[in-house]
Amino acid sequence: AILRIQWVFVAFYLLNCTVVLGLYQSVLRRVRHKWHLQHDQSTPALVVWYWRVAMGITCLSKRIHSIFVLRLFNDAPAMVLLYISMYLFACCDSWSLGCLVFSLAVSIKMNVLLFAPGLLLLLLQKNRSIWGTLWHLSICAAVQLILGWPFLSKYPVSYLRKAFELDRVFFFKWTVNWKFIPEQVFISKPWALLLLVCHLGVLAFLAKKWQRASIMQKATTMTREWMQNTYVGTCNKLKLSPEYVMFTMFVSNFVGIAFARTLHYQFYCWYFHSLPMMHWITTMKYSSDSTVLRVALILNTVFILAVEYAFNVYPATKFSSAMLQISHAFLLLRILQSDVPTMIVHDGITKGAKKR
Repeated sequence: AILRIQWVFVAFYLLNCTVVLGLYQSVLRRVRHKWHLQHDQSTPALVVWYWRVAMGITCLSKRIHSIFVLRLFNDAPAMVLLYISMYLFACCDSWSLGCLVFSLAVSIKMNVLLFAPGLLLLLLQKNRSIWGTLWHLSICAAVQLILGWPFLSKYPVSYLRKAFELDRVFFFKWTVNWKFIPEQVFISKPWALLLLVCHLGVLAFLAKKWQRASIMQKATTMTREWMQNTYVGTCNKLKLSPEYVMFTMFVSNFVGIAFARTLHYQFYCWYFHSLPMMHWITTMKYSSDSTVLRVALILNTVFILAVEYAFNVYPATKFSSAMLQISHAFLLLRILQSDVPTMIVHDGITKGAKKR
């Protein structure tokens, strides 16, 4: 019976890899398109391989193989559904179906809610109205009510309390990310409150940054359309770019990871596949300077390997936890300092250019 279930999880793993690689490929297509528009030439092989290496890294984690195929954690199928929902958002522009699949992922493992702040921002920008956003949120809520009704109808208080369990005390021996602090600090309420404040504070800062960037990008796009005599308004033409959708949701999740009260070994699959994407987007400058790209590639890979090392040390040590948090801090600083990816894809610009 266990062997049969392991084969099911092998299928989950292969499906997960397929969807994740599809997400990365959609960004690579955008990189090639941008390069052609800016330089009027084909994308250099080094730039393409810069992204091919990122795609390869997503398939090479020893710990991820263990989580999916050996340990059979429910984190694995939850993340498969999460990535499918992101593919529907980013590549298919199918937000209603995407919200349904996203809510199914939440029903398996509530860590998926770490992506929710980013998704809420995307829904507000995509719909351009509160009513459209409420419609998509109602889809998410309906799934939760239907699946949880057998429990909500009989034990509503117990169901909700255990679902969130905000007063839960974690075991210090299982933590991967805070082994270098004293146990008394780790289990204390002030420490938990500090992490929560940092989490919400960084999310608020990034939301403000994303808002300013979206306003500037919309204004720039409308001006370009007007100059090219292709302006037809943005209400019916607004389509969020794949890199913007993915980066927004990945960053929302990563902030929660960076300030998590604890990380266990199986939690690695919550964000491993997003690490190359976030590192690459925060350093990619569409530059033809091969030296810059090579240095960025080496630096990105080193910090991803540091995270992989931390999650493969058992039991966790002060050194492995410190390496993990240094890698998290490095990436978080990059995110705070980097530009927000291009937000809008306008079909009207491309069509107008082709007509001329």
